[in-house]
Amino acid sequence: MKAEILDQLTEFGVALLAALLIWSYYRRRTFPRTARYSTFGPRFWTGTIDPLVLWPIGFITWTLSSLSIPNGLAALLIIVENLAWLFYTVLMHGRYGQTVGKMVTKVRVVDFRTEGKISWRQAWLREGIPMLLSLGLVGHEVASILNGNESTQAVTRAQILGVTQPFNLFLELPGWWFVAEVITMLTNEKRRALHDFIAGTIVVRTNLEPQNVQPVPMAIPG
Repeated sequence: MKAEILDQLTEFGVALLAALLIWSYYRRRTFPRTARYSTFGPRFWTGTIDPLVLWPIGFITWTLSSLSIPNGLAALLIIVENLAWLFYTVLMHGRYGQTVGKMVTKVRVVDFRTEGKISWRQAWLREGIPMLLSLGLVGHEVASILNGNESTQAVTRAQILGVTQPFNLFLELPGWWFVAEVITMLTNEKRRALHDFIAGTIVVRTNLEPQNVQPVPMAIPG
């Protein structure tokens, strides 16, 4: 158990170091205004930073699930862990247009038509497909635990979810969705992913160079 905790803390330390390097890179960097929609890189690096925000929840859940706890509590921990990520992304996007990762990498989610603040409806729509896929996986996992099909001690998700062929195909859907998102993002000029098209949003850089100010002509003394 101690070795496993040490591994968890080591992984957290490595991820934190990477996040600090990313923050250092973007802290004072600016980009030309022509790069306003070139957001693939920053959005990629948010995947290193945002998980750190919710790491304490995941660590607590993992620690408790490794102990001899009632199945009902184990199921509740799984629900809380998964809902935490959903509400984090929706609340941050709905309130600020940015998660912590996007704040660090200087990008923001805005309305596609107006490039103004997105609505709460748009924030929820962006997470619609991942939410449905997650609910299906979590529901099956919770049902398996409550039915006593698996021990709650050090059980992997694959063990809990079972190995039936139809469900294996369902387990692959999040991966295929991610691939489709990346392909979509890389094949349109404004780098909109599938969830951007669904929600009517777009991601823009916030660290652009200021517009060139035209010099005011000097009056010639008459």
